[in-house]
Amino acid sequence: MRYSWLPLGLLVAAFIAFIGTAVGASLSLSELIARDGERSQALATRTELRRLLTLLLDVETGQRGFLITGQQAFLRPYEEALEQLRTTRAALRERIPRHNANRMTLARLDALIDERLRQARTTVDRRLQQGGAFTPDLAAYVDGKRVMDELRFQIDQLEQEQQAAVTAADAATQDVQRRTTRLTRLLPAGGALMGAVALGLMLRERRLRDRAEAALRDANANLEAQVAQRTDALSRALSRIRSFAVEMDRGIEAERRRLAREVHDQIGQVGTAIKMLTLSLRAKLAPQTEPLVDELQAMADEAIRSAREISAALRPPLLDELGLEAALDHYLQTLQRQSGVVTRMTLAEPGLLPAEQASTLFRIIQEACTNVLRHAQARNLRVAAWPLTQAAGAGYEVEVIDDGRGPGDVRPDAAGLRNMRERAALAGGTFDFGPAPDGGTRVRVWLPTTAPQPLIARPEPEEPTP
Repeated sequence: MRYSWLPLGLLVAAFIAFIGTAVGASLSLSELIARDGERSQALATRTELRRLLTLLLDVETGQRGFLITGQQAFLRPYEEALEQLRTTRAALRERIPRHNANRMTLARLDALIDERLRQARTTVDRRLQQGGAFTPDLAAYVDGKRVMDELRFQIDQLEQEQQAAVTAADAATQDVQRRTTRLTRLLPAGGALMGAVALGLMLRERRLRDRAEAALRDANANLEAQVAQRTDALSRALSRIRSFAVEMDRGIEAERRRLAREVHDQIGQVGTAIKMLTLSLRAKLAPQTEPLVDELQAMADEAIRSAREISAALRPPLLDELGLEAALDHYLQTLQRQSGVVTRMTLAEPGLLPAEQASTLFRIIQEACTNVLRHAQARNLRVAAWPLTQAAGAGYEVEVIDDGRGPGDVRPDAAGLRNMRERAALAGGTFDFGPAPDGGTRVRVWLPTTAPQPLIARPEPEEPTP
């Protein structure tokens, strides 16, 4: 049963009033933030102006101390102030708004600073050249004092402008606060009144609605039971699907292991046999030489190398023989040699992971490193891992961090990210992708130290006898 249009209209009006309050408050907050930014900018500019004056005074003090004593120690504050003046002047140019009046003031200020620094350098150079026979130049002193006085005047003018900007920002802030206060009092009061009236009308209609709902409740009871049964069936089906996916992944890894062994044992052995026959043929032909024999030996070497590369790509032998740490170290060294990306690895207690979880983690790290080479334009790559216990239990966490251009506009459903996320989920873990704290991209994976058990036991594929 629907409510009549009157209470609904009142509720809509009350909602609009509250929305208006929220929008007005948001706009006021934005304006307050803008005014606060202007005020902070003006205060920071005033601080930079005072720092500029302090540095100029350090230049003046260091120069005078050196002129009077001739000691090099007095040149240290003079030289440090000269070094810091460049960054301070650049910061001021960025901070001060560039309208016509400020542009002229800044140009005049820069000219005065350059003139005073030129006078100071000239005086210091003359003191260095004359040594103990130095005689003060009264005209240069008077001219320097004139420039410093004008510098103080220009800086004081700019400080007054910044103080005026602070005062204007404070006044604008107070005005926004007054308007916001009126808005947040009137609109919520009107909305609350309309809401109260609407609620009274709705309570009256509720009694009629309750009678209709009683009949509907009986019908819903049966429907809820059916939905619960269906939900439970779907949950069991989802669990079976996940179990099948885990089993499929295990089967793929087992098949990779078998194919890697077959390629290494069969093709590699054939290549080795061809090479041995080639060497025997060359020994029989000696001292004669035959170019076809050299070509045949080169092809045998290429076949052996290809067999090793294919075998390592299907299943790194170090992963089964020496464990995750050795396999990762060999993989990262190969990646560094082939791509030029500097790699670092830090693994703490990698033996905590069972073989199946270690294999999953290795595949995820492989995919993450491949994404770095394809998209990141990075120069450094770091892989770090350590034991980490979460609410789900004991586990192992790994981070792959690069210093490239960052995730940018990478889609969350990109193929590489989807593959890593699915592998982590099938292993009972979590996956996170985003920007690194110091720039670049970070991939973070957590896996439990126990592999998920399938709901339906399936036999492992039998490995053929070589």
